[in-house]
Amino acid sequence: MNGMYVIREIFKSYIAGFILMIPIITSGQATTSNEAGNNLVSQYKHQEMVYLHHNKSLLFAGEQLYYKVYALKSESKTLSSFSKMAYVELIGEERDVIFRHKIRLNNGVGQGEFFIPVTVPSGNYKLVGYTQWMKNFGLNHFYKSDIGLINPFQSNQQAIVQKAEDSIPPSIKVIEQTGLKETVDSNPFFSFELSKKEFTTRERGHLTVRSLQKGIPRGSYSVSIRKIDSLGGPPLFSAQSYVKKHHSQSEGNASLESPSYLPELRGELISGTITPKDLDFVLEEEEVALSIPGKQFVLKLTRTNWAGEFYFNLNQEYLNSKANVQILGKNWNKYQLQINEQPSLDYGALQFNKLHISPEMTDLILKRSVHNQVENAFIELKQDTVMPIAQTLPIYRNFSIKYDLDDYTRFSTVRETASEVLEHVWVLKRKDGEEVLKVRQEEEGVASNLLPLVLMDGLLIQKHSDIIDYDAKKLKRINISREKCVINSIIYNGIIAMETIEGNFQEEFSRDYINRVDLFSPLPMQKYFNQKYHQATKPNTDQIPDFREQLLWQPQVVLDSDTSQLEFYTSDVLGAYEVSFEGFTAQGNPVSWKETFVVN
Repeated sequence: MNGMYVIREIFKSYIAGFILMIPIITSGQATTSNEAGNNLVSQYKHQEMVYLHHNKSLLFAGEQLYYKVYALKSESKTLSSFSKMAYVELIGEERDVIFRHKIRLNNGVGQGEFFIPVTVPSGNYKLVGYTQWMKNFGLNHFYKSDIGLINPFQSNQQAIVQKAEDSIPPSIKVIEQTGLKETVDSNPFFSFELSKKEFTTRERGHLTVRSLQKGIPRGSYSVSIRKIDSLGGPPLFSAQSYVKKHHSQSEGNASLESPSYLPELRGELISGTITPKDLDFVLEEEEVALSIPGKQFVLKLTRTNWAGEFYFNLNQEYLNSKANVQILGKNWNKYQLQINEQPSLDYGALQFNKLHISPEMTDLILKRSVHNQVENAFIELKQDTVMPIAQTLPIYRNFSIKYDLDDYTRFSTVRETASEVLEHVWVLKRKDGEEVLKVRQEEEGVASNLLPLVLMDGLLIQKHSDIIDYDAKKLKRINISREKCVINSIIYNGIIAMETIEGNFQEEFSRDYINRVDLFSPLPMQKYFNQKYHQATKPNTDQIPDFREQLLWQPQVVLDSDTSQLEFYTSDVLGAYEVSFEGFTAQGNPVSWKETFVVN
């Protein structure tokens, strides 16, 4: 299919959503002009850029890589609200993908993390960041930084072992590779001050951030406090240095004449195709539904275009990567349905840093490896936590009637429950013998042949007979709406939403017309562990070793007054540490600050 046609369709529905000023539930057929779509393409001819603030450039197996994503407009360097998703990958020298993350962006920022497993070999890697829209401009526009990885649990270290004739003392390697020689420009927005330059173990410290302007400079900021790698490592880009590096980079907008990748304007974009099983069957516009189970379930409906392609925009959070996709209507068995996978990118042009280790580093590697193993042994006491997802109303509405079935006499089936408990709901037998559920409309005397939208734990039930005789003793609640429900021009006569006690209906329910798919879903938001030591908890904390080399990782720094303080506690690991504060003001000014201190 012509790529420009698709992008025009998506852009046109984007414009239509603003004109109508109503919630857009899914992408659909457009009705606005081609000229309006082309104007929107022209408006976004600038390329986005991505900056990643990550905590380390040299990692060991058993350590966490933390990062924050800043998606920016490449011209102004202001945070971009254009793309709602970003992608972060770790690529090996053999161009193998160690991980690929999808990150939900909120006003241009997001965050993620990756635990380095013992299955990843030692070697030189590349951390890459981009949005789907940036893929139209090529690899040169992606964020790329070098990562060195040491896995002492594997015997093969040939990728990083240094030849004897090239060996240099570790002390020299530290100076050359830590990145501490990089200077950052002073900024007119903030001043920074560490409470001390020398600390003892398990001591409280704080970083004071003061505004140098009237009012607090709005923007987004992150901070990392980590031990300086004695083994060296590739330099870490500051926000200032990365912006300078890309200041003169070409926009490269030739591909916009026919973009290959759609921008994720309203959320996560999931696409697929239906193709006729019989080549003589004429492909028609069909309705397609996507259900993601869970307490906060997701339901999306859309229509295919003339080529059988369909698109879902997921603009709400979810935690389940299992989904159900089904073609609605009588033609469901006439088609093959396929969800498009995220294609692999061509990383053949990547150039890798060369990290090397030498025999002189054996003791340093052993010591750090032991620290990591001890920390991981106590991980249950120091875990990051998944933040709860935002609460949303089912199908963007409240239900007018709710039945908690424990408050009523329990009946054996949904059929009996509808007859004896549910007001305005009944089972109707059609002329063709099929049984369906019906909902009486709120307007008296209004009859309709339309069926209600029937859901079971968020799964759309298109054949009501599949659940009419379902065991009602497994049900917890039934919610009813008697209003017409319109989803992407698909009309239903009310809603019947059932919830099971266990919430696992989709796991036990299987039909030929339902396709089970695994989604490449965004990482959930995490609240990162921040060690604290207080007198009241001293008897407990004294019993737990503390070999943290990452003292603080805070991807969302909140500056809510002219003077703000960020608290951290040192660990039992002695040595030099670095504070790295990065971010961008609302006007697109990069802010970078680095300072070191010592734990004796």
